Order: sequence, then structure tokens, then C-alpha cells
Amino acid sequence: MFSSMIVCIFLQFFIVEIQSIFGDISEGMAAFDKYSECSAFQTPPVSQGVYRVRTKTGCARICSEDTACAAYSVSGSLCRTHDEAFQIGECYSGGWKHYNIRKRCTKDGNTDIDTLKCKCYGGYIGNDCERLMIDCSEGFDSGHYEGKEGLFHIHPALSPEPFQVWCRMAYGGNTFIQRHAHNSTNFYRAWQDYKDGFGDLRYDFWLGNDKMSYLVNGRDYILVFNYIDMSTSFIRQQMYKKFKLNRSNGYQMSYEATWGSVDSSYDGGDCLGELRGQRFSTFDQDNDESPLNCAEVHQSGFWFKNCTPCNPNGVWSETPDKKRAGVPEEMFWTSVHGDNLMLYCWAFLIAN
Repeated sequence: MFSSMIVCIFLQFFIVEIQSIFGDISEGMAAFDKYSECSAFQTPPVSQGVYRVRTKTGCARICSEDTACAAYSVSGSLCRTHDEAFQIGECYSGGWKHYNIRKRCTKDGNTDIDTLKCKCYGGYIGNDCERLMIDCSEGFDSGHYEGKEGLFHIHPALSPEPFQVWCRMAYGGNTFIQRHAHNSTNFYRAWQDYKDGFGDLRYDFWLGNDKMSYLVNGRDYILVFNYIDMSTSFIRQQMYKKFKLNRSNGYQMSYEATWGSVDSSYDGGDCLGELRGQRFSTFDQDNDESPLNCAEVHQSGFWFKNCTPCNPNGVWSETPDKKRAGVPEEMFWTSVHGDNLMLYCWAFLIAN
């Protein structure tokens, strides 16, 4: 019994000793490249610290656990950690063996073994995944997310904090501000809801007038409206250059120019032309120029005037003949397809 306890204690001591010598390299270890074993010229960079270790693995572990460490040097039992990597073409003295960390990717980024560059996730970009993208266009340009589509975090220049958006990392990078297709969300909402945003970014939603204003007032964008009407199933498109929102004046909407597809089968038709310069309206904050409460009549929030030729936030509906029922609350866009029902509407921003 006593001898078994001695063996058990010895084994535990042996395991602890092994770990102290080699470190627990099964997780959390950064990958390093040997830099040089020079014996002349100049001294290594200013060190983070000097330690005594049994092996170079112990020194590597110390560096891995220090986020400021970019390289380490080993000479016998001495370990020196550095906050600067060793530069190609330089040679260092003292009989030290030098190792550079391959890459320390922040924010859960991963090092690509072939390129030794960081692969970022969730909206982070940069050489080390050090910051959030300002929009989906910047994410697309970064090269980290090509072809991806889904939920990402962004931090526009004017926004006090990051927020989540739906991105399509194609066609220049698309930051979605609205989707209305699944009949999963009620768009007949109060001013505060439209200000903050509502719905599920994966399905039907309005991003929020505050978030939209942080985006469009910090950078030039093209606003794109895409929709499908039930009679043709073509994706129709209308674009609005330099779309802006005046946050201090009821999210007053403006843009510089508009155009649709050159192919009439895909042309969306201008629906915002007569609404340009209008403030946003909801049933509890009527900013239109009509004696009616247009938001109440159309049961949605939008830029209304007297009242509107389009109602993309209206009530999603379906009829046997695929035509509008003729009620003002329906989701419609009359510029091109007239009385055909809208099946699907979505809007997004592309950096211009």
C-alpha cells in the first residue's frame, strides 16, 4: 500500500516535471520559425524579459502566453522574449538561437499554414484580424470573406458601437438594410422601432434608421432595391447613388442620381423620385405632406409624401391571380409592374 502511494506520487511528480520542461504543447502554443544561429554582428532587440528554462519549448510557451511577445531567443538555459520580430537580413550575436512567431491572429483568427497570413471571421479584418470592418464592402475588399453570406459585425466610422448586419460578400460587398419576403415580421411599427431596427436579420427585418444613418453619412453608397413580382419572377433592380439620411431632421432622405437595368425585363423603375427630400414617417410620427396619415393608410413606415408610389414595407399578401387586391396596405412598387403583387423585396448598400 505504502509503496503504491510512493509510485503514484513519483508519477505525479514526473508528469509535472515533464510539463515544466516541455510545456503543455497540446493547446495554446503559437507556431514559430527559426530565424538564425548567427555568432556575430549585433545584439538582439530589447527583450520583454529574461527567464531560465530547461528547453526551448519552455521558452516558446512563455512567449505564447504573452500577447506582446513576437519572438524569443534561447542560449543554453537562458530564454529571452521580445516584442519585435527578427528582421530578414540582420544577424545577431551571442550564440543565441532566435525564433519568430509565425503569426498571432487576434479575435479568434486562424493562421493559414501555407501563407502564414491570418484568416479572419465574424467581421474582423486586417493583417492580424485587429479590427472590425466598417461595412460589408470593406469586408469583401479585405479578401477574408470572398463569396460568403451571413451575419457579420461591423463598426461604421460614425457609429458609437458595433452592430450586426447581414452581408453578401459578392458584387462589391452588400450591406443589407431591409428584407421583406417571408411574412415573418410585422412592418407596421412605431417610430422607435424603425429608429432602432426590428425583425430577424436572417429573414424579414428593417436594420434601423440610426444604424443606416451611421453607414450612409460616413461613406458614399449606392442604395439598391431588388424585388420580384409574382407575374414574372424576374429580379428587378433600381439603384440610388449617394443615398443619404439627415439624422437630425427626421431621417430626411436624399440621393444624387438613380437608374435601373438597361434590360426592361429587369428594370425596377424609379419609386423614390417623388419622395426625395422627405422625412421618414410612421403612424405615430406623421412627417408626410398629405392630409392623411400615410403610414397609417399604408400600414408601414417609409418616406411618404402624398402618399407614395411604393410601399416595400407594406403587408405581404398573395392572391389567386397574382394581382394586387387594390388595398393601400399591400406591399407594392408601381413604377414598372403596376398591379402585379410583390413577392420579395430586399434593399442593400454598396460602397461607391
